Amino acid sequence: MSVVTRYPTRPLEFWGRMKELRRNLNRRAWETRNPPYPLLAGLGEWARRLYGPYFTVAMRNPEILLQYHEAADAHGYPRGEMCSSMHHYMGELLLGLTTMNPSNGESSPVDVVVEVEFCNSVAKTAQIAGEVLGVPHFVLDVPQEGGEAAIKYVAARLHEAVDFLTKATGKEYHDELLVEAVKNWWEQGVIIAKICMANQAVPAPLDFRMLQEMRVPSIVGGHLPEVLAYFEDVLAEINDRVHDGISATGVETARLVYEGEPMFYAENFIPDLCQRYGAVILGGFTGFSRGVWDISPEGRWAPAPRFKDTGAVLKNRDDTMEFLARCYVNNRPLYHCAKLGEKSGEYLHRAVDWKCQGSILHLDVGCRNQAAGMLEAAQVLEAHDIATVAYESSNGDARYFSPHQVTDRLEPFLERLGLRPLED
Repeated sequence: MSVVTRYPTRPLEFWGRMKELRRNLNRRAWETRNPPYPLLAGLGEWARRLYGPYFTVAMRNPEILLQYHEAADAHGYPRGEMCSSMHHYMGELLLGLTTMNPSNGESSPVDVVVEVEFCNSVAKTAQIAGEVLGVPHFVLDVPQEGGEAAIKYVAARLHEAVDFLTKATGKEYHDELLVEAVKNWWEQGVIIAKICMANQAVPAPLDFRMLQEMRVPSIVGGHLPEVLAYFEDVLAEINDRVHDGISATGVETARLVYEGEPMFYAENFIPDLCQRYGAVILGGFTGFSRGVWDISPEGRWAPAPRFKDTGAVLKNRDDTMEFLARCYVNNRPLYHCAKLGEKSGEYLHRAVDWKCQGSILHLDVGCRNQAAGMLEAAQVLEAHDIATVAYESSNGDARYFSPHQVTDRLEPFLERLGLRPLED
């Protein structure tokens, strides 16, 4: 076996802070219903408790996850016909668990259902949730493309959302809270993109699992000042790791990009398998999609400018809604995951720019939007000497996961890259 280069490692200083921040954010959501979207920040804190959905709990407990999926099946929502993450949530909802306090079994009333839609399954689930819970619902639909017309449409829908929220909740909407939230949300997204860009360094300072965990505060409170401060400190630490040549794993026999959703119930399975060969997964669409990016027509991603450098001035609600709409349409990749024409270019540039030798493609039966166009993108990658492997499974339904099948797909791929299992 050839000599393997070893790189220095050191523990992530932000890890403990990230865990504590996640606990605090979840506690605040339970106690005051602190909203995850900057749009909702204008309502202030909601003096009512919120408990579900229990995504992480379900993904870490196979019996609970299966219970939720079987409940959805029994109510006429067949698996494979909708997003598997939404399918499990539908089961949880129909079982009456979304609004239940896990400590005492008491239920908390729901005022409204609000969703920022990035796929049809998410939009439909929000609609059904409103019907099941008997409350008004609003879905902010973001067009996958459309340029200035799409931005104008989303801005108008954001104004409609404010009217809906004030009528449904009876609460006053505070524009100054909205402005602050949108600025913070943009800033933390730009910083996340810069953190992802740092993984272009050799050795990479973070691996796929670290990226997945690091970004969670953005999901549950990306518009909050304490979350922005957290990401500022994470970026400083990551830049120090790059400067000092600190590796995420200590070995990089190959650099890989992962396209598609991970298997959330078995999130470590593929990274662990690759690491046995010394290969490191640096990120991909899901790992990077929480960032705020400028995306070129060719599909190259670069961090968007910091807010002060955008030239934007948010003086009122109109300014802020237009800025937020522009961000959704142009700068948040999550909201155009179904644009098939962009996938090949984005996959290629992601692999090249992050200095990857191979790409892992998840043909996800639970997310048709992300699976669509993958095999065409694989042809483009192979034509540019980027090795590819595709495997079939589901992001949120373990009934589709075959460990043996996934292993049988990935091991020959790693051997094709000239890798062999590392000696202990």
